[in-house]
Amino acid sequence: MKRLIVLLVFLLLDSLAAAQTAVVTRNVNLRPDASTNGAPLAKLNPGTQLDLLEPTETNGFFHVNTADGTMGWAWGKNVHVQANGPVVTEEHVGPANLYPNASMTPGLADTLSRDDLTRTYTDKCPAHKATCTYSQDHRNVSAAVHTKVYDEYNVAQSRRNGTSGEVDHFYPLCAGGSNDIKNLWYQPASNDWNGKHFGYHEKDKLEAYICAQIKDGTLDPQEAYDRITKDWVKFYLDEGLDGQN
Repeated sequence: MKRLIVLLVFLLLDSLAAAQTAVVTRNVNLRPDASTNGAPLAKLNPGTQLDLLEPTETNGFFHVNTADGTMGWAWGKNVHVQANGPVVTEEHVGPANLYPNASMTPGLADTLSRDDLTRTYTDKCPAHKATCTYSQDHRNVSAAVHTKVYDEYNVAQSRRNGTSGEVDHFYPLCAGGSNDIKNLWYQPASNDWNGKHFGYHEKDKLEAYICAQIKDGTLDPQEAYDRITKDWVKFYLDEGLDGQN
């Protein structure tokens, strides 16, 4: 009887691990074992999806598998564990229609370095400019990717225009957001809740606010990333931007 119970517990834990995924919330090293002794196998960026190989931590590390099949250990405080697939279950202050689908658009940053975000660029500036900002230098979303985002979000052909909505960076490009499709979503121009607007114009206002604060040194890019990907509507409301024109 005891052997049967042990077997059932083992099968339960094994199935639980198989049903769980995790998403990286802060830059984290993928390590060869559950310690900081060995050299990292890779650096995992925010938004990276992982499969859990074991349901519990060992020495504070989760045993994980990356999308390319690399197995290793990631520090538990830098990942968010998700049960039954990649859909984030954290509650938001607003209704679901104000946010991107977390399984498709968890958010992703290419850099969270203030130095990267505030220096002058010269290599990929648009319109033959001699110098430009980080976002001007790094903006690169093809028409094919736009179409894929429209398709993923089931946007009707008649609404695939800037008047109805736009393909938007969830974490803003000017703050280090990636052009990867994991950071792109379709946001309507008009999206009301509790008598207030929460469309892309309002999110653009939050993005401008964030990037100005990063430039001034009053907001850490990591904090900006954490707050906007956790709940951009709460971030917007907490900063009082809903009361500004």
